[in-house]
Amino acid sequence: MKKTSPAYIIIFIILICLVFGIAVSAVHYLTLDQLQKNETLHRNRIICRAFDLPVSGSDVASYQSSVDQFIRTDTLDYQNRKMEIFRYAGPGAAKVGFTFSGMGFWERISGIIVLSPDLNTVQNIRFLEQKETPGLGARIEEQWFTNQFKGLEIDWNAPVGERVIVGGSVAPNAKNRVNAITGASQTSMALGNFLNAELEFFRKAFSNSPFQTASLPQKKKLF
Repeated sequence: MKKTSPAYIIIFIILICLVFGIAVSAVHYLTLDQLQKNETLHRNRIICRAFDLPVSGSDVASYQSSVDQFIRTDTLDYQNRKMEIFRYAGPGAAKVGFTFSGMGFWERISGIIVLSPDLNTVQNIRFLEQKETPGLGARIEEQWFTNQFKGLEIDWNAPVGERVIVGGSVAPNAKNRVNAITGASQTSMALGNFLNAELEFFRKAFSNSPFQTASLPQKKKLF
């Protein structure tokens, strides 16, 4: 068979695709366990940072041990949707958190937000995954931005989309507002929009769950 013939070229391309396909699949299979460990480490690291948990080391076991000791993980099943929630079970003030997710400017953004037991104050926020533009929207992970959420008061009496404000407001000193990222107004706006929607869903789901009485102070209603 001539090397310049169409049949030879087609067979050659098929063989190359098979070789590289098998090689990529083999590498993926051989590293699958390590990838899963890395994902678990990343998730537990974010949980520990969100809840300010003490961690004895920087390895997988240290983060897993801290999460197992201080966090109770449950699932809210509400309106055909499942939401993962976290309840702090260590010393000090009670906290409750949940995983949120929504569409950013380019890709989906997910993270963990931690609230006070009465759900009125944000304790912390950390991001699990984001693929926004480096140097712009990706700055949502920077400490100066996430620190703005600590102590943020959620205005449950405001319209759903304005309970937490990310960016400009007619009341710049409002206790429910954080500054947007300069040059990343679309990411900031998207974060504010879906974060408010997630907070509303969580409040409704949590108030109808058996976990509310286990997390909130006695004789104190959610609304």
